[in-house]
Amino acid sequence: MENRFNIDLAFLPDDEAERLYRRYPYIGEDSESYCPTCEKRGTIQWKGKTWKCDCHHQLQLYKHYLAAGIGVTYQRLEWQDIEGNDKIIEDISKYLEKHQQYVNRGVGLFFSGPVGTGKTMLANLVLKWFVKYGYTCFATTFAQTIDYLTAGWSSPEDKVYFRRKFVESQVLLLDDVGREHRTKLSDTTFDSILRTRVQEGRPTIITTNMNFAEIQSGYGAAVLSLLKESSISFEFEGEDFRPKSQQRTVDEVRAGLTRPIT
Repeated sequence: MENRFNIDLAFLPDDEAERLYRRYPYIGEDSESYCPTCEKRGTIQWKGKTWKCDCHHQLQLYKHYLAAGIGVTYQRLEWQDIEGNDKIIEDISKYLEKHQQYVNRGVGLFFSGPVGTGKTMLANLVLKWFVKYGYTCFATTFAQTIDYLTAGWSSPEDKVYFRRKFVESQVLLLDDVGREHRTKLSDTTFDSILRTRVQEGRPTIITTNMNFAEIQSGYGAAVLSLLKESSISFEFEGEDFRPKSQQRTVDEVRAGLTRPIT
C-alpha cells in the first residue's frame, strides 16, 4: 500500500514538541543547527561509501522516534540486522502488508521467547514502520508504565500524557512484560490498559520471556483471554545474539562508520 504520509513534512503536536525539547534541549529547532547523524559534518561513511547526509530527514526521524519512545539504538537498526527467525520475519511482513486491516480490527502482535533472540528489536522495527506510515505510536517497558501512571497522580499534564500514549496511541509496544516488580497496581494497570485497548480496537505489541501458561499463572485467565483475542502470536528461538550485536557496534565505531537513522 502506498504511503501518503511524509515524515519530512510532519510536525509533532505543540505539547509533544515542548516535552521533547525539555528532555533533549540539544536537539534545537531545525536541521541547520543540529543533526543526530553527521553532527553537521555534512557526510557520513557507511557501507563502503561516503554519503551526503540528509540532515533534515535524519532529524525528523529522530524527533518522531523519540516522541514514540523508540530508543536511539533501535533507530539505527534495519531489517537486515536481524539474525534467524526467518519465518517470523516473513509472517510479520505479511502483517505489515495488510496493516490497515489489522489496525482497524485492533489486531496486535505477541512475541515470546528466550532473552536475546530478537523480540525487542523486531518489535521496535515494526513500530518504526508504523511511525513512518503516520500512525500514532508509543514504545515502553511495562515497568515504566507504572512510573508514567503514578506521575499522573500529581500532575494533570502527565495524566493527559499517560492516557494519550498508553490508551489512545493507535499502536502501543509494551516491552518485557513479566520483568516488572509485580504488585496489585501493576496487575490492575496491565489488565486495564489491555482491556481498554481491546474494547477500542487499538492493537498492542507485547514482548515477553513468559509463555501463555506463565502469563495465565501470573496475571490470570482474563488477561490471557484478552491477549489471545487481540494478537497474532510468535515464539522466538535461537541463541542470544546480543554479544555479537555489541561487537558489531564496536567494530563499526572503530572503523569510523556512522549508521544513519532509518
